Amino acid sequence: MIRVMTLDTSNAQVGVTMDQQEQLAPLQRAEIDILCCQGLWRSMDGSEDQARVLSESLGMPYSCFIPGPCRQSKQGAGPQGISGLAIMGGGGMWMLNSGSLPVVSEPGGVKARVQFALFRKNGTTILVLNLQLSGSKQAQLLQLRCLFLHPLLKEKYGAVVLCGDRQAGMTVKKLRAIAGKSSYAPHHGLLSADCSFEEGMLCILTAKEHPVAAVTLGDIGSGQAAALTSPVLGNRRAGLSLDFEMDRFPRDTYNKSFLPMSFEEQWSGYKAKAGAVA
Repeated sequence: MIRVMTLDTSNAQVGVTMDQQEQLAPLQRAEIDILCCQGLWRSMDGSEDQARVLSESLGMPYSCFIPGPCRQSKQGAGPQGISGLAIMGGGGMWMLNSGSLPVVSEPGGVKARVQFALFRKNGTTILVLNLQLSGSKQAQLLQLRCLFLHPLLKEKYGAVVLCGDRQAGMTVKKLRAIAGKSSYAPHHGLLSADCSFEEGMLCILTAKEHPVAAVTLGDIGSGQAAALTSPVLGNRRAGLSLDFEMDRFPRDTYNKSFLPMSFEEQWSGYKAKAGAVA
């Protein structure tokens, strides 16, 4: 099973240090494979870096961070810093690529950044999307519709993980309707359980046609992603987690071998072609 968790630290006390390991114990015991964080704090002078603290404390060697708007430290007279998004991967995951993409988040064309990371696990790829949802329902619909139409979701993946930072005010069935003509839709297990996003957004998306892998969800109980309730980073709710596994289908007419390359593999291929030309 692959365990993915979304963690919103927006309301947490900033300035977490390595001396506060007891607050991170619930996350360490959770054995997380993929962690999506929203609202992580990083000071401009480098003295405070929640992304570094989490990745080192949880033993997650792969980590990427994109900044949001600059803001003042919650400690009042503390250093200036930025709040942003981070995606982390455990040792059993290989992060191939990462970056961000713009989506319209407000009427009038105002755009926000959505973070993405591409992982490979046992020969099958997982696309992870991490975003901070807009405040109003109208803006959320616009943001999600724009995301589902992005060319990144036209490629083949074993599964797509969608994580958000706040209550979306919608059910999985509503999210399926928003997906519209996208190549991906919420996993049928979440639909049959009639899940809703009451504590944040965490959803597994699968291909509507010609999937490259069979995706099975872990026990989702009452239809909600599991929530950790121990204190972490000054917040009572540590995060939402969901387990799933993927079994790659044998290759056929519609399912050709598709392994997106990492930056290193792309560069190696470029050097090989350059050498052949020479």
